Amino acid sequence: MHSALGADLGTANQALRTGVGPHAASFTLHELQEPRPYLSVPGGESRDEHFDRLLRETLGEAPTALDDCLLIVASTSLDIDELEALAERSGGFHPDHSTSLDLIAEQLRDRWGFAAAFTLNTACTSAANGLLYGARMLGAALYRRVLVLTFETPSAIAQQGFGALGLVSPSGNYRPFHPQRDGLVLGEAYAAALLSLQPGPAPLARLLGGFSACDTSSLTNTREDGSHIEWVMREALRSAGVSAEQIGLVKPHGTATGANDRAESNGVRLLFGEALPPLCVLKPWLGHTLGACGLTETLLLVENLGHLPACDYAAEALLPLPAKALSIGEDSLLLANFFGFGGNNASLVLQRCTGDAP
Repeated sequence: MHSALGADLGTANQALRTGVGPHAASFTLHELQEPRPYLSVPGGESRDEHFDRLLRETLGEAPTALDDCLLIVASTSLDIDELEALAERSGGFHPDHSTSLDLIAEQLRDRWGFAAAFTLNTACTSAANGLLYGARMLGAALYRRVLVLTFETPSAIAQQGFGALGLVSPSGNYRPFHPQRDGLVLGEAYAAALLSLQPGPAPLARLLGGFSACDTSSLTNTREDGSHIEWVMREALRSAGVSAEQIGLVKPHGTATGANDRAESNGVRLLFGEALPPLCVLKPWLGHTLGACGLTETLLLVENLGHLPACDYAAEALLPLPAKALSIGEDSLLLANFFGFGGNNASLVLQRCTGDAP
């Protein structure tokens, strides 16, 4: 993983454990001529350099043949940043400029020799759905391995669009579930994970189940009463064969936007009642990495169960967030939520692999 917390997953883990948050750059919101925070990845690599380094970090410097491996590329950013640069050089957009996420996937397939390449763009659930779809392909014995690659690049269209909707925090204080939250902070990220039915030499986690569905009651949001979110979480638990009482930690989506935080708060309380398990929000540490958050937050979560961050506004939060750093047993069952703009909602049930349980 390459994120605002560090150039690789190990650096990000160390930053989280020592409480060293990311340093925000900024962009100008054109409509108001005001600055807004943005969390960039350090290092200045190009998108393709990030991809190739990620694949080497995931597969090893000398990977075996990938003709049994499906590539899934999941993102919301498409190639918007590349199109913007091209338009600037050309004096504006032209119809023949437009390329697709499929082109990026095909280029990676050809360069690395994957058996096939699929793409997913389901807003903030893109990477989570990539994991679920990859697991389905493995279960159907269509491939022996699946590599899910996800990314979110800096994009003026995304920055200005979220800013125009009033969803980007003016203060830069990213506070999910705070009564006076003032919006999200966007973040850049690149991440990859290799899925297989048989564990490799150093397995990180098991995907025990999950569920994804679209709430069509609105063009933009899910139901604020939390009923759809509660149903998605319940179906995820059912797919994993576990009950709500067995969940040791919930990682909320937690965008710090009004409608999303209210819907998720209601959904979590509908499912768990007053017996809520521990909760941990991670977007303040990574930014909202949009389509990549389903993997960036999952990796950061399962790598750091012994030292998950506290929340300095826990006493005021709409949900019981931790006032002190959390330590969760490595064999705990985890419920990770990812809820997308447009009403696509996904939940994953995970368990970290330990030395005794690969």
